[in-house]
Amino acid sequence: MFVYGDWSVRYPHGGHKATNKLEQKTKEVVEVFLCQVDSAAVFHNASTRFFDGAPFGLGAEVGISTSRFHACGPVGKEGLLTTRWMLKGSGQAVDGDKGVVYTHKDLPLES
Repeated sequence: MFVYGDWSVRYPHGGHKATNKLEQKTKEVVEVFLCQVDSAAVFHNASTRFFDGAPFGLGAEVGISTSRFHACGPVGKEGLLTTRWMLKGSGQAVDGDKGVVYTHKDLPLES
């Protein structure tokens, strides 16, 4: 469960740590949710179907781990680090497998 003040979201089965989304809440609640919820990708007002390699600019197919650590044997720093994704939308949904062109840009890091 994600709790902020008197507001809360209950996740089925405790959330699955890969993706979680939030719809139509106040800006303050949204920002706290996006920064504090324990997921690899968090979405505000957008479909979690965007959680795939092509929309993230990583290629058509990627493996998605839902565990914290999956390496075995010697591991360099790239193997120990992960990326956390935040998607802020206005109600966008994935429309099947039609040829969609996605725009990717680096955003400044927020603390």
